[in-house]
Amino acid sequence: MPRGVQEHKKLWRLSRWLGCPSGGYFSELRASQTGSYLGWIIMPVILLVVWQFAAVWLNQPWIFPPVTLVIDQLVHPLREHYASGSILSNTFISLLRVLLGFLLAALTGVSLGIAMGSIRFVRGGLEPIVEVLRPLCPIAWLPFAIAVFKRGTLPQLFGLGYTRTVFDQVQLGMVFVIFVGGFFPILTNTLDGVTGVRRNYLLLAQALGAKRRRVFWHVYLPASMPMILTGLRQGLGLCWFVIIAAEMLPGAESGIGYLLIYASDNAAMDIVIAAMLIVGSIGALLSLMMRRIMSGLVRWHGKEI
Repeated sequence: MPRGVQEHKKLWRLSRWLGCPSGGYFSELRASQTGSYLGWIIMPVILLVVWQFAAVWLNQPWIFPPVTLVIDQLVHPLREHYASGSILSNTFISLLRVLLGFLLAALTGVSLGIAMGSIRFVRGGLEPIVEVLRPLCPIAWLPFAIAVFKRGTLPQLFGLGYTRTVFDQVQLGMVFVIFVGGFFPILTNTLDGVTGVRRNYLLLAQALGAKRRRVFWHVYLPASMPMILTGLRQGLGLCWFVIIAAEMLPGAESGIGYLLIYASDNAAMDIVIAAMLIVGSIGALLSLMMRRIMSGLVRWHGKEI
């Protein structure tokens, strides 16, 4: 809570303790917060009621299913669907693919972005290649990934063959496409963050006798951290978007995107809408998680002189 609000809150409590009538700024603040909470509760309820009445009136659940059918799918996530498994298992497989691809993209993109931003000849050699490949849609890499990695899985990469675990569903081609989707936002934001470090910070560090390694750890890295975190947030969101689209293409055998398109082919719109709600909720949760991490790591951002 902002400091000014805390002070007004203390004054409001003091006035209540002294018997003074309530009102003023804090009452307006409380009213606005109450209105916001009611908006988050009332609007979804209204939409659900309208949805239910419209679905019952239309009476075509294969096109527009009632809310009750969709909720039934969401409250039974372990229910098996076709040969692909349950909603929960397919969601877990998609998240595992995204996590592996994002970690590879984060490690590679941040490292290469720092190197390109701090070493001139590295940037001169790699920037033309990056600028040519960056505009390509990540899904455009899927045929290339299938041709190169074929149906290879993560255990096969380490020579383990079929392990009867969830890792057998982690195809290398999909992980590569996820990696490409997250790599370029992370790289470009890291590069912009390193090259945008204020010159007076560097001059001050040099005047104080800081060596190159100290300048990197205590100037370059902290000053570029807001842009790096922005790139990681964008990259994570794009990785989630890419895997859902990749699982809808021919060749996929599992994942929430695969389940969504398979259910659509079988006119099971309750499963389709339930999968859509799960995809949107996870995307929003990932964005919120990265925003909380950003606010915790760069509290000073915007306050420096």
